[in-house]
Amino acid sequence: MKSFLSELKRRNVFKVGVGYIILAWLIAQVAELALDNFEAPNWVIKTLLLLLALGLPLVLFIAWAFELTPDGIKREEDVDRSESVTDQTGQKLIYVIIASAVIAIGYFLWASGNIDKEPDTADLQAVVTSDPAKLPPTPNDRSVAVLPFVNMSPDPAQEYFSDGMTEEIINAVVKIPGVSVPARTSVFAFRDHSGDVREIGASLGVAHVLEGSVRSQGNQVRITAQLIKVDDGFHVWSETFDRELENIFAVQEEIAIAIAGVLVGKLGGAVEMVPNQTRNMAAYDTYLQGRAALRRRHDEAVTLLEQATAADPEFAPAWAALAIAYQSITEDDAKAIETAQKALALDANNVDALNAMGGALRRTRRWLEAEGYFDRALAIDPNSAELLEDYAEFLSHVGRTEEALAISTRGMEIDARLMPLVFAHLDALISNGHAQDAYELARQALESTGDEIAFMYWYMVPTLHNPALDIGAIRVDMPTDFPDDAPQWHSEVIKTIARVFGGSLDEASIDILKKYYPSSDLYKAGQGYHLATYARDALVHANQLDYVIENDIWWAAQNDRVLHEYIWTPLFAELRKHPRFGEYLERAGIVAYWDATEWAHWCKRGADEVIRCR
Repeated sequence: MKSFLSELKRRNVFKVGVGYIILAWLIAQVAELALDNFEAPNWVIKTLLLLLALGLPLVLFIAWAFELTPDGIKREEDVDRSESVTDQTGQKLIYVIIASAVIAIGYFLWASGNIDKEPDTADLQAVVTSDPAKLPPTPNDRSVAVLPFVNMSPDPAQEYFSDGMTEEIINAVVKIPGVSVPARTSVFAFRDHSGDVREIGASLGVAHVLEGSVRSQGNQVRITAQLIKVDDGFHVWSETFDRELENIFAVQEEIAIAIAGVLVGKLGGAVEMVPNQTRNMAAYDTYLQGRAALRRRHDEAVTLLEQATAADPEFAPAWAALAIAYQSITEDDAKAIETAQKALALDANNVDALNAMGGALRRTRRWLEAEGYFDRALAIDPNSAELLEDYAEFLSHVGRTEEALAISTRGMEIDARLMPLVFAHLDALISNGHAQDAYELARQALESTGDEIAFMYWYMVPTLHNPALDIGAIRVDMPTDFPDDAPQWHSEVIKTIARVFGGSLDEASIDILKKYYPSSDLYKAGQGYHLATYARDALVHANQLDYVIENDIWWAAQNDRVLHEYIWTPLFAELRKHPRFGEYLERAGIVAYWDATEWAHWCKRGADEVIRCR
């Protein structure tokens, strides 16, 4: 045995083995990094690792059986011992091993340092010193932004599928305890990004970014994903999944579990990443198409989601999405409530269904019931920007304006790019006397949206009635050109409102505004809600208070939405003092809600039972 070991040593077998192991490790590390960047399938790196492992016994056999001589490689048994150069070869191998070890150790220290080091805050501190408002949020080590997965399918129309996968993965990752995840609106602002993911991650205030691609063809799906550390761009995890479509939920769970493993460690068995799965892949595909149309507020969403629920009546997410579509697109609150109840019968914790119920009940003035559904939803998902937006609107409607500001502020910290949330936050800011902040936010939103000039203008209008704000610099150019297919009433209302707020209170302009508020025909046609609201605002500005309150009271008696957005803003201060304003609040169900909860600070009922507001 001793002589055998001596012979192994003499033939440099040990040195060859050590050198091979070090070089193989280096090759594997470099190959993994390169293959990740080229999005190579997972089997490629696995095959390479297998070949490197099989190569070890091969090189050991070669070192044993052959010797490198000045005349070339010869079989060891054919070399005269007196002419053997194994000693010189051994010395050279030592140099190779030392050099390889130095490189390997250097690479290991570099990788370890990049994983563990803290982000450099010098640049951020400079931003703090110069302009605190521009400081991005400090990244939480357990934070990750899921960027929109790239559609690699042959058909560009398949983008709804890659977008759907992104949303589903976001929903799964959100369920990881202790992990912070930016909302969909924030990350989708970086669709088709060409910038460095490190810059994107820094702007989103996260420590990690997940990016990837989806290729769907027939029943086959390939999903690649890589988790990147923002401060150095180092890949901490990557994988390629080649699966059949029916295994798509397993892939979503695997990605979420892998992220959890990197950020927080192994998850307990109680965490359900992807609930309410369906075995009907046609229903799932239609559901994703419906969700994409719902994001665009397109009428097609209702049809697609109805088809999805018909294909799989047990698929709760499809019912919940359909409830939202009924509420937000067709504005059929009765159908929205019925559909949300079906979703909740399948999944009592479906946040979308709970939110749809709250929204529909709010719009039909069932305030106390609506609040119960919002409370249930927030207890399940307190970080949903859409949910916080709807709840802030509810609180503003019932006069709980200070709470509305707290909720909308929380929502803005989560997703400041969600425009409905921006509008709710503007309302809350103005109602609480923060006119300057509201104006600055509205101006920024106007700059970012560009084509929403008319819409954004009316969120700035209430600030004009705040004496604490210098309005001399406020100027918004109203559009003068309208699409050829725009209805005549659209341009007429916009131009008339602009004239009235510009100071022209002529009788003809007032008559035009009265024609459009109220306008039940426009409401029934699903048109003109915002324009009628704006016409009402302009009539209040023109001091047509008796006309407005008379029609508000009439409208509050109808089985439809109640028109009292923004009534707690400075614009409506005089209307709130009107002798019949309390009657309006009673008709709208607000007084009954206050009696069941507590009265808002805006109003009180006197000993004479008369409601007086300020």
